[in-house]
Amino acid sequence: MTIRTAVLAGTLALGCVVLACDKSPTQPAPVCAFTIAPATQSFSDSGGSGSIVITASDASCVWTATSGASWVTLGATSGTGTGTLGYQVGSNGSTDSRSTTVSVGGQSHVVSQSGRSAAPCTFEISPAGATLGDAGGTGTFAVIAPDGCGWTATSSAPWVVVTGGTSGSGNGTVAFSLTENNGDTTREATIGVADRLFAITQLAEPEAPVACVYSVSPVLFEPCMPASWASTTVTAPNSCTWSASVDVPWLTITNGASGSGTGQVTFTFTDNYYAPRTGLVMVRWPTPTAGQNVRVEQAGCLYYATPLAFHPTAVGGSFSFDVFQSSVPYWCGGPLDRLCVWSAVSTVPWITITTPMPRKGDYRVAFVVAPNGTSQPRSGIIKVMDLSVVVVQGG
Repeated sequence: MTIRTAVLAGTLALGCVVLACDKSPTQPAPVCAFTIAPATQSFSDSGGSGSIVITASDASCVWTATSGASWVTLGATSGTGTGTLGYQVGSNGSTDSRSTTVSVGGQSHVVSQSGRSAAPCTFEISPAGATLGDAGGTGTFAVIAPDGCGWTATSSAPWVVVTGGTSGSGNGTVAFSLTENNGDTTREATIGVADRLFAITQLAEPEAPVACVYSVSPVLFEPCMPASWASTTVTAPNSCTWSASVDVPWLTITNGASGSGTGQVTFTFTDNYYAPRTGLVMVRWPTPTAGQNVRVEQAGCLYYATPLAFHPTAVGGSFSFDVFQSSVPYWCGGPLDRLCVWSAVSTVPWITITTPMPRKGDYRVAFVVAPNGTSQPRSGIIKVMDLSVVVVQGG
């Protein structure tokens, strides 16, 4: 290589270095990292509201959030930078505790919820006893006990045979049969269930035919709001016939629609979380007295909301109102009077209820009103059982 060629190559190399130094460097992307607090949060069986504080390494960092279970509802599923994520925990109807994880920006927040308290084992029977004729027969009675509480049914006499429900757990039915009483005296026995005794009286063989004389007991039932069943006993001589029917659709006879002699009428009733209501089980027989009505007065719920009216502008927005409930009679609502179950439902598509439904007890209902793109005002109703909340939006 000549001296001139070497000088020229050095000059070109020096120029390339100068041009490279004048070029502006590219701004590096931030490294996103997130921390959350607290790491865990616990709730009672009734649920409630929780929140997570999110700290981002840079204001431009985007995070996403997911819930590990349907009973935890997030207020948002994504966001940017530092902020707070709210969430709602639904009520736990089980006695078992539960937990799940909310994931935010790759970090885990554990949500734990306790189960409801298990009820103590107490036992009731309904009715308390029965009287049957000398020819024997069959009957049933209800055992009322909390779930998981076991029991057995035992007869005190050989002429009383337990034919169904010899053992069970929680609510159940015991069926029994009686052999014929050929003696001239009335006899008595019991069927024991836990600490309760079902008393059975069997009449002696009659010396002569008797007139058909009927009685019904009990004739009044006052159940609380949840669906259940009950029974009443019709007492009559063996050859005397009778029938039973109802006068409202929420009552249904499941056993004893007709019979002869002494027997039971068993009926069911549906849930009632509206106003209290009354229905009749009508027992009828072919005598001048015609029959006996059994009255069923089921408890219900009364509701109040505040405010009862909203007047949003055409822009729309988010709003809320409080719902207060009370059972009638009050003791059906439990110690805290919060057992009324209700739902808030919009009657128009431009009003959206954002609070999960149904609810139990007093609660706040949140809803969103969509913008009104017309020049005309419009109105809609949010129904809370038999209560109406009116929304009138400007145009």
